[in-house]
Parts: sequence; structure tokens; C-alpha cells
Amino acid sequence: MKLWQKIAVICSAILIFTMSICCFILLIHTKNTILSITYEQAADKQWRLQSSFVEMSDYYATQGDSQAVKRSLVHYCFSRFADSSSVLVIDGTTIYSDTDIHPEQYLSIDAEDSKKQFIGMINDKEYLIIGDNCRLSALPNSSCYIFVVEDITDVHESIGRMTWQFLLLVILCTVLGLMLIIILVRRSMQPLTKLQIAANNIANGNYHQRANIQSSDEIGALASNFNKMAESVQKHIAELSETTRRQQLFIGGVTHEFKTPLTAILLNADTLQNTYMSEEEQIKSLNHIEKQGKWLERLVQKMLKLLTMDQDVAQRQISVPDLFDKVKESTLEMLFSRGISLDMQCDLYYINGDSDLLQSALVNLIDNASKASSPGQIVFLRAFDSILEVSDNGIGIPEDSLSRITDAFYMVDKSRSKRQGGVGLGLALVKEIAKAHGATLEIESKLGSGTTVRIRFPQ
Repeated sequence: MKLWQKIAVICSAILIFTMSICCFILLIHTKNTILSITYEQAADKQWRLQSSFVEMSDYYATQGDSQAVKRSLVHYCFSRFADSSSVLVIDGTTIYSDTDIHPEQYLSIDAEDSKKQFIGMINDKEYLIIGDNCRLSALPNSSCYIFVVEDITDVHESIGRMTWQFLLLVILCTVLGLMLIIILVRRSMQPLTKLQIAANNIANGNYHQRANIQSSDEIGALASNFNKMAESVQKHIAELSETTRRQQLFIGGVTHEFKTPLTAILLNADTLQNTYMSEEEQIKSLNHIEKQGKWLERLVQKMLKLLTMDQDVAQRQISVPDLFDKVKESTLEMLFSRGISLDMQCDLYYINGDSDLLQSALVNLIDNASKASSPGQIVFLRAFDSILEVSDNGIGIPEDSLSRITDAFYMVDKSRSKRQGGVGLGLALVKEIAKAHGATLEIESKLGSGTTVRIRFPQ
């Protein structure tokens, strides 16, 4: 059972219980009030009849009248005030009565008793009998009783009809109340349904989902806290994803960056082992091995900081011509093995940055350019107007691949890249290095006409 259904059932049970209790109490109170008014009216009627009758009979009574005359006087005086419900009984004999009910049979009154009443069924009808004894000057030695006999069947029938009408009204109100409870509770639970949907979407990986609930109650506060939690989760997931991406990029990047200096180190080591060289040439080769090894050590440390920790690098003013010489030295053997020439033009003398990382970026760009070129072609390295540029006249990049070319491990031609030892990390690393320097990476390419890559530094 859903929450709104449980709340609706509880509220409905409370409503039915409350309405039943109130209905019962109100019916009892109303019934007692109506009967009490009926009793009071009958008692007042009996008292007025008795007072008027006694006063008139005492007024006309004389000492010398015979017993028959006195009884006739009493009958006359009583008839002046009596109606169909009035009964006069003297010494056990009914003197006046317009009803077939004998009240003395149901209501026994002694001479010392005060007013008494009887309520009950007589001849399948509900009757109220009120009686009292009185003393008459005309008949001082006789017992005289005056009764009022009221048929209150209509009163009870009216109470019965009122009860059914009231119950019907209560049932209708209860049904209406139940419908309103169901509608209002279900509507008030709609924000929780939205919250549940949002939570389910987040659980399914849709971390940007938010609960769009605008209210100032507890549900609104819950939704606000839920959205804050979702933002924290999304931020944390993004951080974890970025950390994972950077760790993956670092592992692949370090492996990728090993290639150029290791190739130079291995070639020089092989030359030292298998070729007769003068002492000066040996020292030159050893120095080259040492330079490449130290550059590799520094590069790994800086790549670790760049790709797994943060992107802030220590920048200082570096000589662009010296940077170009280092790049030329690092790519000389690679370009020679592919039959590619390097043309350098430096119109920029100083730039702020990290020499080792910029050397790595340019080496990667020249490596990519040489792979895209055919033997005998030229790769151009330029520096001008706060721009470092590498261009070639190679095969170019398809237009639909330009937007993804800097993604890690993305390769335009996978079979060709694998044959040449590529893994799709060169431009991704260059992009990270440019970003760390506050620079932008611009790529222009036309299929079959070559590619130009620029690292544009802030002015």
C-alpha cells in the first residue's frame, strides 16, 4: 500500500469514528431535548388546568349544596378548561374524560404524592400521562386526581424520521469527506512522488536530475536538502570521473612519453655497443643519453603533477630558440627514420611556461605531423605573436573527427595508428599542457591538404 493510501485510510478511519461519536451524541441530545420540551409542555398544561379548575370550583362552591349538585358543579368547572387530553377522577370514578385511556390504571397517585408521570406504549401508541391530586372546597372529603393524557406517537415518529435524515446527512458528509481526504492527501503526496522519481533517476545514473518542488513546508525543505545532496553526489561523481580519467591519461601518457627519449637512449646505447667511436663521439652520445634520461625523469614527475593532482604548473620565462633546439634534438632521429625534414622559424624569443612540458607538447605535435606526412615532406615549426605552431602537408583530418581529435585514446585511423605505434594520447596530452599554461589549442585541417596546430598563449 502506498503512503498516500495509508494516510487516506487513517484519516478516513478518524473521520468515520469522529462523525459516528458526534452523530450519536447529537442524536441523543436532540432526542432528550425534544422529549424534555414535550414533558414540560404537558406538565405546564396539567398545572394550568388544575389551577384554573380548582380556583373556579372553589369560587362557586356553597355549603348547602347537595352532593349531586357539587359533583355537577365540579364537572361543569372542569369542562370549562378541559380538552380531549384532560381526565378528572374523583374517588376512583371518572368524572370527565374524552379519551378511552384510563390513566389511573397506569399512574397510581396517593393523597400524599406530588405530581407524577408515566411514559409507555398503550394500544400500540406512545403515551405521556401526567397526574396530580388536588383538594376541592366543594368536595373536601373526596380524593380528586387530574390527569393529562398526551399521545406522543407523532413526537417519537418525528424523532425517528429526524434520526434517519440526520444519519443520511452524516453518511453523505462522510462520503464527501472521504473523497476530499483521498483527493487532498494524494495531491499533497505528489511532491513526494516527484522526489521518488528524482531519486530513482539519480540511482540510474542521471545525476543532473533535480526535484522541482516549490513549497514552504517540510516537504519543500526535504526537496531542498535532497537537491543539495544530489548536487554533492554529482560533484563527487564528476570529481571521481575526472580523477579516473586523469589517472588513465597519466598512465597512458607516461607510456606514450617514454617512446621518444627511450628511442634516443636505446639508439645511442646501441651505437656505443656496436660501433667504433672516438672518445669525443662517445662523450657526445653519453651526454645525449644523459639529457634524454633527465628529461624523461622530469617529464614523468611533471606529467604526474599535471594529470593526477592539478593543472597548476610553475611558469617562468623561457627562451623559445633554446626550446626549439631541444625539440629538434629530441625529434631528429625520429624524423630521420621516417624521411621527414623539420623546418623551424622562430620570431618569438621569450615565453612564460614550463620548458619540459612545452618541449613534450611540441615533440608530440611533430610526431603526429611526421606520421601524417609522406617521406620527403617537411614539418614546419613556427613561433610568432605568442603562438607556437606545428604544420604539415600530410593526409589531414576528416572534418567529422576534428571535434574529438583531442579526446584521450581517440584515433582517426586506428589500424594506421597502431602500425605506427600510436595510442591516441598525443593531442590529449598537448591539450592538457596548453590548458595548464592558460593557452588554447587550435586545430585546422583539410583532408588531403595537411594540418596546422597552434598553441595560443594569452597576450
